Amino acid sequence: MKSLRVLLRSRLEWIEEHLIQNAEKNGYGYVTPSMARLYGYLGNAPVPMSELARRLKISRQAVHQLVNEGIHSGFLELLDSSKDKRIKMVQFSDKGQKMASVAIAEMNHAEEELKKHIGAENVIELRRILEMDWPNDLTPDHLDIK
Repeated sequence: MKSLRVLLRSRLEWIEEHLIQNAEKNGYGYVTPSMARLYGYLGNAPVPMSELARRLKISRQAVHQLVNEGIHSGFLELLDSSKDKRIKMVQFSDKGQKMASVAIAEMNHAEEELKKHIGAENVIELRRILEMDWPNDLTPDHLDIK
């Protein structure tokens, strides 16, 4: 029997593969899987780079590199924290918000595809289970992750 970890990871990879395959047709074929992961942790509010590094489980230097790529592509912008000018906050630019909207539409499309494959009732049940409180939940409310 496969472990829950393996099952959850393989299903996440299915969704991410769907996004990567459709990125090309939507004009975002140059967005790397690493950049897509970073973008997945950005919500509607600016996020500190240190928080992104923690969530992605990569070094701050690696986050800086990804953020710089996002800035160069026009998808991201940096802001100074209102509390501490040494802290850099990352948010989507207008162009990045448009890309994020396309990605959300593709995720909705993937969910519709999944409904056709496993049934709408099963997708609803899967969502219900995944939305339950888990011990030591690692998704802070302030990140507003979609």
